[in-house]
Amino acid sequence: MDNTLILLSFAMVNHGSTFAHWLRDKLMKHYNLYHVNAVYLDSVVSRSGNTMHANTFGNAVPPPNVAFVSPDYRSHMRSPTGAIPIGARRTDWNELYTKAMSEAKAMIFVYTDEFAHSQWCMQEWSQFISESKRRPLQRPLKGIVLDLSGNSSLVLNGVPVQRVSAAKFQAKHDPLAWDKGDFIITESALQSLIDAIGNL
Repeated sequence: MDNTLILLSFAMVNHGSTFAHWLRDKLMKHYNLYHVNAVYLDSVVSRSGNTMHANTFGNAVPPPNVAFVSPDYRSHMRSPTGAIPIGARRTDWNELYTKAMSEAKAMIFVYTDEFAHSQWCMQEWSQFISESKRRPLQRPLKGIVLDLSGNSSLVLNGVPVQRVSAAKFQAKHDPLAWDKGDFIITESALQSLIDAIGNL
């Protein structure tokens, strides 16, 4: 089965991307989900198919169904240690994302201070509201806000969403959160999130 079961939405700025990779790894291992789409992280899925090397992660437009892959030198991805992440650009990223949303059983919004300032995060939130209202009652899309800011201000528009509060803390000795500024959440907070997701 290669459908999406859990979909992640997050702001990449200020180590949000590295946290999303850490969280994806934890959820994949807990639920024993190892297909690339199962716990959907768009930056991973984008480079899992046909790819071409690009010199920079800029505005160049890749051919249809192909990802341009290159080091991501954008300022909001810059690491204080000089580490450079890999970026992937696809023209059909939103189509892939909304297809994943149509399949998912749970959607997790990693709410950091940067989330509400990201046009892409707010677009994904709006798409979630529409998808939730479209779904039949027998197949709901469970929405979960993992609130890492203590200040979630998302407008629910009548859609039930569960909120899980967690504090960010500096990771030590974690292979997926190794760079300066990377953060994770406690095991108890992770368990609260898993409890909110429930059985898939």
